[in-house]
Amino acid sequence: MFAALTLLLFASQAINAHPGPHAVKKSVLPKSWYHDEDHPARSLFRRQDPLPEVGSPEWVALYPTDNQNPEANIPQAWLDRLNEAIAAGRIPRITVPRFNETARLPEYGDVDVTSPEICSSTFECRADDDIWDGPDGTIGLSVDDGPHNLPEASARLYDYLAEQNQKVTHFMIGSNILLYPDMFMRAFEELQNDIAVHTWSHRMQSTLSDEAILADLGWTIQIIHDLTGGRLTRYWRPPYGDADNRVRAIAREVFGMTTVIWNADSRDWGMADDSETIQSITQRFETWVAGPRSPGLIVLEHEIHADDVDVFMAIYPLLRDSDWEVRSIAELFEDEVGWYLNAQNNQGEVVEADVGSGPDPTANSNNNGGNSGNGNGSGSGNSSRTTSGQTGTTSATIDPSDTSDSVRLTAPAAALVVVALLGNFMLA
Repeated sequence: MFAALTLLLFASQAINAHPGPHAVKKSVLPKSWYHDEDHPARSLFRRQDPLPEVGSPEWVALYPTDNQNPEANIPQAWLDRLNEAIAAGRIPRITVPRFNETARLPEYGDVDVTSPEICSSTFECRADDDIWDGPDGTIGLSVDDGPHNLPEASARLYDYLAEQNQKVTHFMIGSNILLYPDMFMRAFEELQNDIAVHTWSHRMQSTLSDEAILADLGWTIQIIHDLTGGRLTRYWRPPYGDADNRVRAIAREVFGMTTVIWNADSRDWGMADDSETIQSITQRFETWVAGPRSPGLIVLEHEIHADDVDVFMAIYPLLRDSDWEVRSIAELFEDEVGWYLNAQNNQGEVVEADVGSGPDPTANSNNNGGNSGNGNGSGSGNSSRTTSGQTGTTSATIDPSDTSDSVRLTAPAAALVVVALLGNFMLA
């Protein structure tokens, strides 16, 4: 019982403050931006050519539908790659936690969730190959949950980014891309912003089966791959910032992706319930910008509602006019690796590859060990559209309308559970 209370009290400390100075580990990302011709990743995500007209019923039919979990139809190549990684011991066998509806947190039971075996990012455990911090003196801008078709959301944000000539990393939801492909193409083609994965259905990944995680990631990679001339995403951000070593390993070993969290939460989602104001958010950023320049900031913002865009437009001039270097997350690391696994950026050469992969030997040779016990891999992949018909079992369903990633760490939610447990303890 006391272990559970300690766990929940720890969870109540939200990731919404810039951490103090500490050593920033050098990147262990692979040095090349594409895979060799014989890399196994090339067999997993093959672009359908010619692609049906984008937006047509034939194009929509290539992907999971609104009323279908993405794991209902998984390409066999992805399943084969997953099973190979499991058999090789590269995917940790962690008991899937249940989703606590009250606290909106994964519950692992009476175990240490920050142990090297589990390392849950929900409880602020950092795996060695996660990205939480930027290089010193830099600010990495990212917006989650797009694209959206509301005129005051993505469209207004994109207009502002174009006006300011500022790039950001978009962590996009696959099902939203399916609904609003034109808005997606604005971000990719007009703004030339880098695109990253935020899963297909925005569920808490640690509470899902292996197959559901595979599908949530794979289908999002696939639709991005198909719309961008075959580019394979290098980065992904878990919804609610929730990942453990099993989730990280599937993203890395099957799809070659690096997990990105954040260390500077704008808390723009707090505008909806009046727990935050433009003034409170601006003051927080003023403190961060005036504070230590090590580590750099990885900023979390959203593009769901007008409030989100209001926040972005309020704090951006402060960041732009500071002496920090403001870039997209992919730009922060582009001297070491490309924006994508098989392309340097949104323009230029794309090395043909398919969706789904194994670990990159180059990355493994650079691995210095991590909480996950697995090397940091980089992959690509290829999904023929042959499907297995398997359906993964999930243990949690998140309200699709609630896609603000920081909700998982709000102190009031965790406090409610602590009070409930204390009450049970007193009655026991």
